[in-house]
Amino acid sequence: MARTKVAVLVIIFALSVLSPAQAAEVEELDSGMLFGGLHGLANETIALNSSLNDLPTIAEDYTATWCGQCLAVEDALENVASSSNMQVYSIHRNISDPEDPLGSEAVDAQFRDRFDPYLPWKPPIVGFNGTYAISGNVPVGTSLEADYTEQAAKSLNLGTGFVTFAWTPTGTNSGTVSWSIEQSTNSSFNVSIWMVEKIGTFPDGTNSKVNYPHIVREIIHLDIVNSSGLSQGIQSVTYADAYDGTDLEVHLMFHEIVESEIVDSIEQDEDKGGFSGTLISLSVGLLVIVGIVSFLVLKKKSTPDPLHASLENELTLPTATTPDVPHPSSPIEPTVLNEWTDESGHTWRKMSDGSGRWWNGTGWQDVG
Repeated sequence: MARTKVAVLVIIFALSVLSPAQAAEVEELDSGMLFGGLHGLANETIALNSSLNDLPTIAEDYTATWCGQCLAVEDALENVASSSNMQVYSIHRNISDPEDPLGSEAVDAQFRDRFDPYLPWKPPIVGFNGTYAISGNVPVGTSLEADYTEQAAKSLNLGTGFVTFAWTPTGTNSGTVSWSIEQSTNSSFNVSIWMVEKIGTFPDGTNSKVNYPHIVREIIHLDIVNSSGLSQGIQSVTYADAYDGTDLEVHLMFHEIVESEIVDSIEQDEDKGGFSGTLISLSVGLLVIVGIVSFLVLKKKSTPDPLHASLENELTLPTATTPDVPHPSSPIEPTVLNEWTDESGHTWRKMSDGSGRWWNGTGWQDVG
C-alpha cells in the first residue's frame, strides 16, 4: 500500500513538471559565431577570396541515417540553399551510435559542445552561423523553408574585411593550406578546415535516403586569430579518407571563441519559455523512477511475499516423514537375589526386579 502511494505521488509530480509538447522556436545561442565557407575539391588546387559580407550563411544540419524526421528538414534546407547564399553542412550523429557510419565522433563532439547548453542532442537540429538554431521538424512560422530563409538572411555584421584561401594537394590524403583574414572585431577565432564529403551512399539507412550530402567527416584545427587587422597562416595537413568515393572537399572556417560561462538552466527556461537540458534530464529521471516503482508495485501484487509463501507452503504442503519402525531390544535378565527350597521340596527364587520364580522340574516359572 505504501509503495502504491509513493508511485502515485511520483507520477503526479512528474506530470506537473512535464508540459505538453510545444511548437519549435528559434533559439538564440551564445556559443560563438561561425563563418567562412570558401571551399574546393581536396584533390584540386584552390585559390579563392571573398569579402566578409559576401560569405555564405553556414547552416549546420544535425542529422542521422535513422532519422525519419530529418528528411523534411534536409529537403527544406536544400531548397533554401539553392535560392540563397547559404551552405549546408551535415553533422551526422556518431557518439555511441553504431547505426550511422557516415559521421565522425570528433565532429559530433564539437557540435554538441557548442549546442548542448541550449538544445537537446536529438536530431534534427539546424544551426545558423553558430548564433541561432531551430530543433525538430515543426515549423516556427508558415513552413520550414520560410523559417530557414529568414535565418539565412540574418547578417553577422562582421564589418569590412576579407578572407583568402589557398589549397595545394601534396599527396593522396595531404595538402598545404594557406589563409588570411582582415577583420576589425575584438573577438578571437579558431581557424580550421572542414573535410566535407559531397555525397556518401549508405543504402542501409533506416530513413531510406540512400545518398546523403554535405557530410562533415573531419575538422582540422589550424590556428587562432586573437587580434584585429590582418592575420594569416600556412600549414601542411593530412586527412582521412571519404566514406566512399573521392569527392572530399576542403572548407575554410572561422569559429568565434567565447569564454566559458555557467548558465542557470532554470532562468534560461523562464526567459525562453521552453525546456532546458537540466529540466529534461530531471523529467526523464522522474519517469524512470515512476517506471521502477510501478514495476515493483505490480510485482508485489503478482508475487506473494517470500515469508508468507513459506508459511503457506508449510500449512498446505505434506511433509515427508519417516515412519517409526520398532527395533527389538535385548531384554535385561534380572539377577537372583535369593534362592531356597521349602518344606514341600519346591525351589524358589527372589529376583532383582522384585519378581519371584519357582522350579517346576523343567524350567523356572514366574510367580503371579
